[in-house]
Amino acid sequence: MLVSLSIRNIALMDEMQVEFSKGLHVLTGETGAGKSIIVDAISLLLGGRAQKELIRNGCDKARVEGVFDLSDCPGIHALLQQQELDENGEELILSRDITLQGRSSCRVNGALMPLAQYQLFTALLMDIHGQHEHQSLMDEKRHLGYLDASGDENHQALLKTIHAHSAAWKESKSALEKLKKQSAQAAERTELLRLRQKELKNAKLVPGEEEDLSRERDRYRNVEKIESGLRAAFDAVYDGMNPAAEALREAVNALSPIENLDDEYAALRARLDGLYYEAEDIGLTLRDLLRNLDSDPDRLEFIQARLDLIRRLSRKYGGADTKEMVKKLTEIEEELSAMENIDDLLDEAVKKEKAAAQQYQKTAQQLTLARRALAHKFEKEMEIQLRDLNMAGTKFQVSLPLCPPGPLGNETAAFQIAPNRGEEMQPLSKIASGGELSRLMLAIKSVAAKRDGVPSMIFDEIDTGISGRAAQVVGEKMAAIGRERQVLCVTHLQQIAALADHHFLVEKSFDGERTRTRLTPLTGESRVAEIARMLGGEDESAKAHAREMLKIK
Repeated sequence: MLVSLSIRNIALMDEMQVEFSKGLHVLTGETGAGKSIIVDAISLLLGGRAQKELIRNGCDKARVEGVFDLSDCPGIHALLQQQELDENGEELILSRDITLQGRSSCRVNGALMPLAQYQLFTALLMDIHGQHEHQSLMDEKRHLGYLDASGDENHQALLKTIHAHSAAWKESKSALEKLKKQSAQAAERTELLRLRQKELKNAKLVPGEEEDLSRERDRYRNVEKIESGLRAAFDAVYDGMNPAAEALREAVNALSPIENLDDEYAALRARLDGLYYEAEDIGLTLRDLLRNLDSDPDRLEFIQARLDLIRRLSRKYGGADTKEMVKKLTEIEEELSAMENIDDLLDEAVKKEKAAAQQYQKTAQQLTLARRALAHKFEKEMEIQLRDLNMAGTKFQVSLPLCPPGPLGNETAAFQIAPNRGEEMQPLSKIASGGELSRLMLAIKSVAAKRDGVPSMIFDEIDTGISGRAAQVVGEKMAAIGRERQVLCVTHLQQIAALADHHFLVEKSFDGERTRTRLTPLTGESRVAEIARMLGGEDESAKAHAREMLKIK
């Protein structure tokens, strides 16, 4: 049950807090006063669409917060434990923030959480019936949802099971169709794969070999330049007219006689000696490189042909290098192996699809039987509710025509009514008036109120299209629901307002700078004055009428 609601910077509301209790609450006020803003704020709190247009002009963010009493909603405690959130006794605090940048945040007892997870909590707390929702009764595609919503926990569990089995069946059918296509294309695909396997296998590719071959090719192409450089270096270091190694040897010999006279001379002699041996080693290395320098044209031709092959294969396989093409060969061989077993895989897929179909149909048959029983009970309860709503004699019927198997089972639902005795049943969407649709929707909500665990219900102008005696009975029905659930109702009818346990006035005011919407609880004469206004006058006769209506309550 909603205990308190805090709104900050929503539309015409700068800051407002209102307390709620058990029973039927009504919100009344002039057209345009902002009654729908309250419903929009609650919708936002419950995880509805975060529209930045809701933010008050001149503000960069808005916030709505609700405190809920959980004593009549035990399912929330289990969800809090499941989500590993701290519990706050029998109190739950929900809050929602939105910004001009389009961002929004959701909190449960102060803990941030994703919207989808947040909505798991709100779905257990409140149900909003919008002012145009009764029009959805004109769409037969929605009827099955209303019927199923009236089912008990076992029925809801069956709906979850059929949804899961439908998904499993769909997945198995998709896998089977994929294998069937693969099987039909197997011969052609196998031939192509074998050609590619042979091509890549015969190439005997080695990961990274193109880099090594490129370097070797460059050496063969520049053999004369390499020989010239090596020869000049060899002559300068080891075998020329005045080689560096010989000069270093002479320097070593020159310092040898004096190295014992000073440590610095000895150190220089040792360094020169090291340089001499380093120069000698470099000279021998240069000599070996010159001797081993190869200008084999056959090897160069082989290397070029090998690089051409690698480039051609690379272009064919989408620019892949040798490492990727070696991996591609492995994949081809794995696919060929799988293709050889495709008949076995196909047989297995057929068995899985058949088993999934049987599992689905078994559950679907159970759901069909459950829906037939539920439809019969729903019909009886709807006729009782409609009788209470001044539609006595109305016959209500639920048909369950077959439909293609899907996540909701093998049938859909269609509501039919006969508003008057002796008339034939006809589709509700063809003969129901606006006032009848409003009462039919209220009857459906009344049936749901007896079954589901949602402790609070909001009706936004459900009285559209009704007046007179019909308005009175709608009000009485809401009051009856209010004895089982907390009800918040936006109304423009005095008959409904007079039956409320709690009455709030929504009105606008202007302080010279800004227009503001405020919510004021009404009691005593202030409530009499508001109902008199709704009756169309503010004179004493209207007030006397209002007092009589409140006395009737």
